[in-house]
Amino acid sequence: MNKSDGNKFLIVWEGVVLNPLLDGIIHRLDPVFEKAGRIAYVTSGVRLPEDQLRIIRYYVKRNGIQDEFIANATVTGMVDWNARRIFGWQLAWSKLLNAGVIINPPVAAQCLLDYVNKAGVNKKGQIIPPSVHFRGMAFDIGGGSNSIADETEILTAAMAGGAFPEIKGLVPERENNCLHVDVQHPGNVDIPQKVKA
Repeated sequence: MNKSDGNKFLIVWEGVVLNPLLDGIIHRLDPVFEKAGRIAYVTSGVRLPEDQLRIIRYYVKRNGIQDEFIANATVTGMVDWNARRIFGWQLAWSKLLNAGVIINPPVAAQCLLDYVNKAGVNKKGQIIPPSVHFRGMAFDIGGGSNSIADETEILTAAMAGGAFPEIKGLVPERENNCLHVDVQHPGNVDIPQKVKA
């Protein structure tokens, strides 16, 4: 049983997997959300590569992206494309990035299409690592009807107050309507980063 199972304001969705680090932070954030008068939901915690592939398929379908390989893709299965071998999900994932849907691959992979990140760097041809969710070093909070504005404001204030040194940074994923929260172990605490726009 997780400590956060009793949360009333920062509620963990059924099926979300947490480790002790994430559980502790989310449990301690519940009264912060209560004080703000806001109910929010943790939509993701620890993930496996298979979970990431499922998420890629979901966003491909949701965004109407056409791809001949994604339906039969496995995490490590390969296909032939443009005279090269790629993962069966790699082209669909690259199309998502190209469309502005930010998502990490199930395993480290080269971005096949133009994808300009928030820093203005085109990542086409670069290897993008898998999600820190695989290492249990992040969780996501879903946004409400006004996107992630309230959640970002609450977390930014909590970080500024110094009570959550384990929170390393926040990454707004507006296309996914969630706030990605990067964490670190208490022994590795450094200065928290501001929200990355």
